[in-house]
Amino acid sequence: MIDPAPTMTEAEADSYRDRFVAHLSQTVPGRKEFVVASASGCWVTTTDGRSYLDMTSGIGVANVGHCHPDVVAAITAQAARYSHVNVYGRFVVPEQVEMVERLVSVAGGLDMAYLTSSGAESTECALKLARKHTGRPKFVAFERSYHGRTLGALSVSWREEWRKPFEPLLEEVAFAPYDDLAAAAAVIDEHTAAVIVEPIQGEGGIRVPSDDFLPGLRRLCDEAGALLIIDEVQGGMGRSGQWFAHQHWGVLPDIITTAKAVGGGLPLGAVLARSEVFETFTDPPLSHLTTMGGNPVACAAGIAAFDIIADGLLDHVDSVGEHLRGALRGLAADFGGLVVDVRGKGLWNAIELSVDANPVVRRLQELGVLVGSVLNQSGTIRIMPPLVISVAEVDQFVAALRTVLAAVAAQEGTAA
Repeated sequence: MIDPAPTMTEAEADSYRDRFVAHLSQTVPGRKEFVVASASGCWVTTTDGRSYLDMTSGIGVANVGHCHPDVVAAITAQAARYSHVNVYGRFVVPEQVEMVERLVSVAGGLDMAYLTSSGAESTECALKLARKHTGRPKFVAFERSYHGRTLGALSVSWREEWRKPFEPLLEEVAFAPYDDLAAAAAVIDEHTAAVIVEPIQGEGGIRVPSDDFLPGLRRLCDEAGALLIIDEVQGGMGRSGQWFAHQHWGVLPDIITTAKAVGGGLPLGAVLARSEVFETFTDPPLSHLTTMGGNPVACAAGIAAFDIIADGLLDHVDSVGEHLRGALRGLAADFGGLVVDVRGKGLWNAIELSVDANPVVRRLQELGVLVGSVLNQSGTIRIMPPLVISVAEVDQFVAALRTVLAAVAAQEGTAA
């Protein structure tokens, strides 16, 4: 745990809160509680000197922890060499080559990548690629899915309250219930360019499918001549205990989208596919383009983060993830009327409560622990800490959660 001195007075912190609201466009209303001073490993420290155990990884970004020294060193060294070059294909950027080679080495047969800056940008690239490669207009997605907030990505994301204000979106999109092969088969047809699916639904509440779902989707896509896009934006880079979460089911997609943790804390994403699929982007030239995707400093950070994960971290994810789920199941046994489900893989987990989770989230924050809730699913708590978390830190989280659940159980009259 880190414990640095506060970096500003409370008056200075209040000034930043006021200026934040005054000048940064707000999509989440309200004055912000924290002003960040520093972050390291699994901990975030605010300007009032309090440290918080981050069980969110900054929404799945800080897989190797905040400010890992290897990542910081890579960023510093690269920034001193050059931070950006891009003249429409005239330069080879070695950091891009090194980053892509690492990604394709763990992609199970997909031999080429296109570098982006974010998950939504990866989704947009994948949708365009699928349409151009197949010549078909339709996409199939799933209920509770989330693939980003840009117009194409939003078109294949499920929640109506996010979609409706921006309609009309892409017209030919069909949604099927997640983990329902019969329903998927009913909407996948000869007009389908691609099926896009999260191997484990993240924003949908860390929902793990049955073992036949992803292999069944692969078969349905093959039969219809459609591409299978697997969204690994949240699940990639070791989150589930595999490099990509779909690898638990032995499925090879046509396209993988990823981002978040790829850049080790900096904006970096990728779209992975076979070279013959990407060939469609060369006719005509510049069928797709990004200025900042594959930024050299972000790639240097991503290379360092990848190498940290490759150095035995996946085994750590498996063992610590099992320890975490075992502890959560213990809470479910002790608070059976309150904790109704524990689910997940690796360090990508959720607990489902029979009551609104938001007061639990707020009380944990008061105890120095940051967890996530799921919008429109009031009982779900998301638990996705940095992959470098220790057993002792997991136990610290579970102890805090036990304290909060005991208080809620007493208040609700639920036996513990």
